[in-house]
Amino acid sequence: MLRIQTTSAETGIRLAVNGDLDVSGAPEFRACLRQVLGTYGPGHVEVDLAGVGFLDCAGARSLLWADARVREWGGAVTFAQPVPQVVRLLRLLGFDAVLSIRTTSHVPLPEPTAEARPRPN
Repeated sequence: MLRIQTTSAETGIRLAVNGDLDVSGAPEFRACLRQVLGTYGPGHVEVDLAGVGFLDCAGARSLLWADARVREWGGAVTFAQPVPQVVRLLRLLGFDAVLSIRTTSHVPLPEPTAEARPRPN
């Protein structure tokens, strides 16, 4: 079951998505975004994905769709705080190259320096 909570502020609209964004949840997500754009008009939209535990290809395509619709309205969209498995799918599909994704907990580890590597005996 998908739950979407919408809040508005001076800086834009925030959609907090909770549940599975899959083939059954994608139409609900799209309908919610249409309603938000019709009510609040263009601007910045943040889609908080922290509560999405599962994303399939239909859900991922709905994120591309959302990005295109918000841009058509003259706004911008950011997909915030996706869990690692969601980030992984978006990267595998190459969607991370076209979507604005903001992670907070996924920080790549620095490469070890030559001094930090163990020396053979």
